[in-house]
Amino acid sequence: MSGRNDNDNSQNAEPEVTRLLVAWSRGDARAAEQLTEVVYAQVRAIAGKHLRQFEGEVTLAPTELANELFLRLLSRDIDWRDRRHFFGVVVAAMRNLLIDVARARGSEKRGGGQIHVTLSSAEDHVSENSEPEMLNSALDALREIDPRKCEVIELTYFLGLKREEIAETLDVSLATVDRELRFARAWLKERLQA
Repeated sequence: MSGRNDNDNSQNAEPEVTRLLVAWSRGDARAAEQLTEVVYAQVRAIAGKHLRQFEGEVTLAPTELANELFLRLLSRDIDWRDRRHFFGVVVAAMRNLLIDVARARGSEKRGGGQIHVTLSSAEDHVSENSEPEMLNSALDALREIDPRKCEVIELTYFLGLKREEIAETLDVSLATVDRELRFARAWLKERLQA
């Protein structure tokens, strides 16, 4: 029963989120504050999911990540369209923010940009790309090939939406979501193992 209430609340919040996004795009600073209040818990939950993927590479708390993300979004001039567009930007911005933090941490571990090379380490060193960077690159490539398949992956794994919610969000059938998800998973697996 609580799932139904959550879904009802999500459906009721959608027009409100879109209204606030449009007002924010038109320069209404108060709308940005109200939007933050409405979506903060969901953005923080997304931050928690993202941080689990970067475990051991990034030492941020979900609240810190959500706050940093909002600071970055508030400083940008984005022509917001709707709730779907907002959360798509949130997912992509959060991924990029975490990649930046992981790179900075990796750079500090390796001497802050100083180059330390020995012949034996040069032979053993294949790539500096971490798994999150490889995933980020693969998702960017998938987005270029088929934006909807990438969106289905992001809505599933980063926003945690159920198949039915994804179908409703993208205005496609459940069978289409299943097909897109199967293809995207297989494509990403092949890309990441290459």
